[in-house]
Amino acid sequence: MVVFAYPSTVIREAEGPLIDAGVPLMARAAQALARFCADEIRTARGQVAGARACVLAGPGNNAGDALFAAAALSRRGAKITVVTLFEGTHIDGLAAAQRAGADVIAYPAARSAGDTRGDILRELTRADLVLDGILGTGGRRGLPPHIASLIKDWTPRDDSILVAVDVPSDLSPAETGADDRLHADHTVTFGGLKAELIDPRVSRFTGEVHVVDIGLHPAQSAAAGEVLDSEDLIAEFPRPDAQGYKYSRGVVGVLAGSEEYPGAGVLTTTSAVNCGIGMVRYLGSPLVAEFVLGLHAEVVTASGRMNALVMGPGDPEDEFLRDAVDALTDTSIPVVLDAGALEMVGRADSVRGTWLAKRPVVLTPHAGELARLLSRILGEIITSSRITADPIGWAKRAAKLSGCIVLLKGHQTVIACPDGFCVLPEAGPASLATAGSGDVLAGIIGAMLAVFHATRQQASAESQQTSPEAPLPDRDWAHIVGLAVLIHNAAGYRAVNAGTLVDAVVEVAGDLIHSRSLGGG
Repeated sequence: MVVFAYPSTVIREAEGPLIDAGVPLMARAAQALARFCADEIRTARGQVAGARACVLAGPGNNAGDALFAAAALSRRGAKITVVTLFEGTHIDGLAAAQRAGADVIAYPAARSAGDTRGDILRELTRADLVLDGILGTGGRRGLPPHIASLIKDWTPRDDSILVAVDVPSDLSPAETGADDRLHADHTVTFGGLKAELIDPRVSRFTGEVHVVDIGLHPAQSAAAGEVLDSEDLIAEFPRPDAQGYKYSRGVVGVLAGSEEYPGAGVLTTTSAVNCGIGMVRYLGSPLVAEFVLGLHAEVVTASGRMNALVMGPGDPEDEFLRDAVDALTDTSIPVVLDAGALEMVGRADSVRGTWLAKRPVVLTPHAGELARLLSRILGEIITSSRITADPIGWAKRAAKLSGCIVLLKGHQTVIACPDGFCVLPEAGPASLATAGSGDVLAGIIGAMLAVFHATRQQASAESQQTSPEAPLPDRDWAHIVGLAVLIHNAAGYRAVNAGTLVDAVVEVAGDLIHSRSLGGG
């Protein structure tokens, strides 16, 4: 099931009416946190009784969650130490922990040079589990100096477990100071996935993120993004209908490859064919067409109806690009622009308001290509290192400026819509970082867009709809693109280079179509 990510403000607004109605949200959160911690301790050492747990407690409600959870662990036989890091903490939570037998060590800033520092470091080192309840969603830019110094001097045991409560206490994406920040093994967050937890830059601080439902149910329309995984692909992959035929299954046009780079045309076309689409049209160089037809006799080289078009992998010659653009006249089909075709965005003859404005457009740059695109649009030098330092931020900016859906390729693929909404498919294997991998991805995206576009057209025709078909929102197109990335990822687990990757696509599609699973992937 798709997991939506929300700004922290949306979560807090959803909490308000329930708190006013007396719903015990903190109790629900603390109980879930205690169960999670107990399970982790049992997995690590067999039983909760006799385990040591340490709570780093700040002044807010996340400290309350941690303290009430610690009280529950103490009642199960764990030895609890609470370290209060400010002048005050959550009063009721601290009282509950003390009633359950917890020891308390105070370490406010004014006493940071005192004897308690050694005691705290000893307890942290002895702990089987540490709960980070220092700062909540309001404190994002660095820990106070006395806490940062303490963390820097603490060397966790290899077998200890660090659990962040709701959010890690410092999610500042700065690269400096990482040795004085907490690196959680797990983050247990409540009420909904917080948007800041899906930023690729903070994954080393969050560890695995677990979402606990405490009854908030924020509106999906308020989400800032969504996270997709293989289960979403298995559930939503567009399988052939028993009454279907090649046109209802979708037709994708591919303009990829050139006499200089013919392989890109073969890889892009083959990946589209291997997705199980109804038809693939190859629209590029006759030389590349010969290679393509030698492998796939079913590919059509004549122009005609299409449900989506992929342009740009392998820098196709300008004459074929012009012909492809002409073929889009009076259509609204989705277009994927990759590699050489990205130059068409931001130029005076192709800005939004011309042929690009009539349809969903997906841009698929890597960091270097996005840097060149933004430099051209903004009129200033943007470097690829700036892009990789903030992939979500730059992808969102590019989407807003271009009016297109932007898929920024990398270890963590980011798909951004012009309105700022983001889709983050789960990361794929490192084997995808190989020449030609992007060509394979472009073909998969084009095929998936074509299938969904054809399905909508078929449904509209069957319902005898007379009014024009309502445009599909960018967020829905971005979701489809995210599913295409998951196919690419699944194929990557079965391949070591682009040649084997493109062959693995048909294995993945076959598993999804015939067994409704990812098989051995």
